[in-house]
Amino acid sequence: MSCSLLENVFENSLHYASPAHGGWGVLKIAQLIPESYFIFVSPSACGRHGALGARMEGRKNRVSYLFLTEQSIVSGDYEQMLLDALEELFSFLDRRGRRPKVMGVFVSCIDDLLGTDHEALREELEEKYPGVRFIDCHMNPTSTDTGVPPLVNVQNKIYSVLEREEKKDSGVNIVGNLEPFRKDSELYEVLRNMGVSEVRHITDYRTMASYQDMAKSRLNLIAAPSAVYASKNMKRKLGIPFEKMLISFRPEDIRENYERVAEVLGVPCPPLEEYEREAEAALVLTRDELDGMPLILDEESIARPFELARCLLDHGLNIKRIYCQQVIPDDREHFDYVMEHYPETEIRQPQNPKVTVESPVREECIAVGYSAGYLSGAAHVVDIGGQNGLYGYRGLTELLGRIRSAKNQSPDLKKILEDAVLII
Repeated sequence: MSCSLLENVFENSLHYASPAHGGWGVLKIAQLIPESYFIFVSPSACGRHGALGARMEGRKNRVSYLFLTEQSIVSGDYEQMLLDALEELFSFLDRRGRRPKVMGVFVSCIDDLLGTDHEALREELEEKYPGVRFIDCHMNPTSTDTGVPPLVNVQNKIYSVLEREEKKDSGVNIVGNLEPFRKDSELYEVLRNMGVSEVRHITDYRTMASYQDMAKSRLNLIAAPSAVYASKNMKRKLGIPFEKMLISFRPEDIRENYERVAEVLGVPCPPLEEYEREAEAALVLTRDELDGMPLILDEESIARPFELARCLLDHGLNIKRIYCQQVIPDDREHFDYVMEHYPETEIRQPQNPKVTVESPVREECIAVGYSAGYLSGAAHVVDIGGQNGLYGYRGLTELLGRIRSAKNQSPDLKKILEDAVLII
């Protein structure tokens, strides 16, 4: 597809955030670090959404807030206020025997304008509070269009607390997915047959000492593009090479992932035909059961929606519409393919205000994901968010099963969105 056509499909505009927009949020991601605590330094409005989400999900006991006023910002007392607040916070935590191993200081866009020297501040704090690692984290939407937007930056931070281990073992890390992959995925069996002793994920650990095991792994496997930046830094700091193994649904892409990982590990790829047969059978079953009923996809539930759309379209399913704000580079090939071979597929930008005046779809459809369901008004919705634990052939089979089940259900979308606790 030409660049001009790409520009015609995706335009820059004011951003609309629907009730279905959002995901984990940077604070929830940072709280994956075991034995960590965070102080959020910002104007009150900036921390409100994350604070409500933390309270609703039982994470509020690991974060405190220092709210800034206009006066405190212009007076130049900003850094001293932070130092005083941390002293009070450590006194509070120490009295309860809860001194963390890692203290994260979250700052907002205002900090970018003030130009705080976080390296000097970190050195001062680590000298004052020995045994505690300090990291600076950023919740700055102004960096969204840069090479290191907030969700990329925070993934880098959660692995930055690891120290180099010179002796590596035969384990591998899975990075990029915030929820671990489901244990029934063939991924674990395939990697075990490649000689991998342990598949590690950040959610496996409850202490900093055990979390350090991830630094012993011989390879990082990248499940989502947002972890590429972190993986490059882990290679430089920890000596762990990396390979992309992106969440994929096309059987051809899944096979390519496993074959590439086997090549990097220097071993033959185990047989995959049985898994492929199961996935192909599920695709045929879903095509037959839906019998042409349209599907609507979105990028927040499926990180590479055009890759999934290509798989489903090529197997005879009907993709009516895809909600996608911008095509990421790792999905560009599939976008071009869908637009060339299935040009009738509709594209909508979920954050473009134009979607607010568009009428709901009139025909009976199944929406895969929260934004697809809310924006389209589809009668049937697959309750699935971006961190769904699906991977590989069995991930595809599970997703297809949920789609078939949704055909006969009309869920309460408002209740689904409330339970999802989506953070912008």
